This record gives sequence, C-alpha cells and structure tokens, in this order.
Amino acid sequence: MRMHLMAALLVAPLCACATGPGGTWATPTGTGATVVAAIESPVYFAFKGPVCVLRTPALIPSAIASAIVPFSKSKEGSGGDYFTNNAVADCGPPYWVTPSQVSNEP
Repeated sequence: MRMHLMAALLVAPLCACATGPGGTWATPTGTGATVVAAIESPVYFAFKGPVCVLRTPALIPSAIASAIVPFSKSKEGSGGDYFTNNAVADCGPPYWVTPSQVSNEP
C-alpha cells in the first residue's frame, strides 16, 4: 500500500505538465484556479523557506569572486548586486500562489 501511495505522490505533479487541445497548457480557471492556488501555497511556502535559508549563504563565495573578477553580460550583475538579486529572488515575494499564477486565461 505504501508503494502505491508513494508512486501516486511522485506521479501526481506530472499531471500539471499536461497540455490541452492546440498545445495550450491545461490549467484551471475561475474557482478551479483558486482551489489549486490554495493547495499549492503551503507546498510553495514549505520549499521557499529552506531554499532561502540554504542557498543565500551559498551565494556569498560567488558574490565575493564576482566582485574581484566581474561577470560580463550577467543579468544578475556582479558582486553585491549578484548577491542581492539572487537573495531577493530566493527570499522575496511572492509568498503564496495566486489564482492568476495558476490560470493562463484572463
């Protein structure tokens, strides 16, 4: 029974990758998008915390290195800008999933 449950939990996220007719992403709209957002928010928050806590200190050596030898043509910048941009991306908003992020329909 446990193997079936684990298999279902591992395969369930793949259902989000399904496409509808015409190659459009099959995402819910309206009330469905709100329900999906409410279900996804705790999972998103559970992963956002550890990523912020673990990745931000790991950025320090690369920020120091890029301050010494700046990156060329980097979207994140070099040195302090590199650290700040990545820390904001990891630890900054949004803190929950909204229905507009779930739905691709207006």
